[in-house]
Amino acid sequence: ALSRTRATGQDSRPHKTIIHPRCTSQASLEPRQTTSNGAMIEPSPVQPIFDLIDAIVELYLATVIKPFLGFHDVAYAALNRNLRALLDAKKPPTWFTANFITYLRTVFVIPCLVTLSLGWCLIPSIIVILVDIGDFLDGVVARYWVSVRKEKKQEAAPIVGKDKPSLVPSWNSEQRNSSYGGFLDAVCDKVFVVPCWIALLSTIPETRFRVAQYIVLWCLILAESASGTVRFRAYFSCQGAPAPNVVGLDFSSSAVKADGVGKAKQSLEMFGTAFFILPGIRYVGLVLLAAAVPLAYESVRRKIKKRVMYVHNPVGAENGLDHAELRFFMQARGLGSRLVVGKMSTAMASTSGKDGVANARAVSAVDDVIVFPPGRVLPKADVAFLDEWGLDFLVCTPQEVPSVIEDVVKAGRCLVIGEDNTARPAGSKDAAKKDD
Repeated sequence: ALSRTRATGQDSRPHKTIIHPRCTSQASLEPRQTTSNGAMIEPSPVQPIFDLIDAIVELYLATVIKPFLGFHDVAYAALNRNLRALLDAKKPPTWFTANFITYLRTVFVIPCLVTLSLGWCLIPSIIVILVDIGDFLDGVVARYWVSVRKEKKQEAAPIVGKDKPSLVPSWNSEQRNSSYGGFLDAVCDKVFVVPCWIALLSTIPETRFRVAQYIVLWCLILAESASGTVRFRAYFSCQGAPAPNVVGLDFSSSAVKADGVGKAKQSLEMFGTAFFILPGIRYVGLVLLAAAVPLAYESVRRKIKKRVMYVHNPVGAENGLDHAELRFFMQARGLGSRLVVGKMSTAMASTSGKDGVANARAVSAVDDVIVFPPGRVLPKADVAFLDEWGLDFLVCTPQEVPSVIEDVVKAGRCLVIGEDNTARPAGSKDAAKKDD
C-alpha cells in the first residue's frame, strides 16, 4: 500500500481531475510521483523484501531454468515432430480436438484421488505422468487443427445474409470463444494437480523433512490457486479485441520468457508429483516440487504486475466513438493492466451532447479518465507527465505519431498500434513502415 504525505502550499498549475468511469462523482487524485506541490510517496516497508525475492528468483531463472529449458525444448521438439507426423498420417476424427483431450485428462483426477485414498502408489503416479503427456498432446492437436483450417482456407461467414436475417456473435463473445482453449488448458491443469497435492498432505511420513514437505506443498497449492483465480478474472473480463502482438519491445527484462516459465513449471510440478507419490523416490519428487515453487511465484507475479497504458486526448471522443475507436481502446487496454485516457473538459458539453469525457467514461475498456479544465492549454504528454501520473506507456495510432513528444519516443515509452494488430515502439523501423 502506498501512503501519501501532502505538503502545504498552493499549486499554481491547472488542476487536473481523474474520474473513474464507473463512478458518478469526481475525485481529485494526486500524482503518484514527487511533484512540485510537495506530494510525496512513501514506499511500502515490505517492498524491499519483495525486491530481494524477485532478484533471487531472477538469478534462479538465469542460472538454472534457462539451461534446463534448452534440454527441455530439444526433447519436446522431437516429441512434437513424431506426434505431428502421426496425426498427419492417421487423420484423426473431427471430435478429437484439444478441448476433448483437456476434458479427458482432467477427469483422471477422480481415479487418481481414489487410488491415493486407498494407499496405492504406482497407479496414481502413472496417472500423473499420463496427464502430463496429455497436456503436451492437446497443444499438438490444437496446432494440427489450425493448420488444417488454413489449408482448407475457410472464410468467415458474411455478417449480413442475402435472403434472411443472420445471428452473429459480439466482439466479446468472439474473443472469449477464441481464447477458451487456452483458458481451459491452464485452469484444468490446476483442477487436476491442486487436489492431488491436498491429498498428498495426508501421506507425508514422520521424518526430519516433514516440515519441508508441508511447506513446499502448501506454497504450490496457494500459488496455483492464486494463478487460477487470476486466470478466471482475466478470461471473464477480457475485452472484445485481442491484445496486440508486441514487436520490438519486451515488457519483461527477465532471462526467461513467460512461456518458458510455464513450460518449466509444468514439467517440474507433474514429474515432481509423480515421484513424490512413490515412497522410494519421494525426496526426488520433493526436490523437483521445491524447484517449481519459485516458478509458481514468478508466474503469479507476472500475471498481476501493473502496467498502466495512456491515451492522450482522443479526438473522436467529442463526436461519439465509432467501432474503430472502440477497438483501439480495447487494444490499448489489452497491452496492460489499466487504461487511462486524458481528455479536456468541453464547455457546454452537457447541452451540445458532444461530451468527450462522458464518452470516454462510457467505454468499458477505460479504467480512469484524467480531465483537464476547459479553456486551458492542453498539457504535453511528455515523460515528466507520464511519470507524474504513474503512466507507463503512451499508446497511439500511426497517424498520431508525428504529434508525440520526442522525449517519450526516445525513452521507448510510446507504443503504436497498427492495422495488423501489432504494437511497436514509435521510432522503430517497423513502426516507421507502418506509419508510411
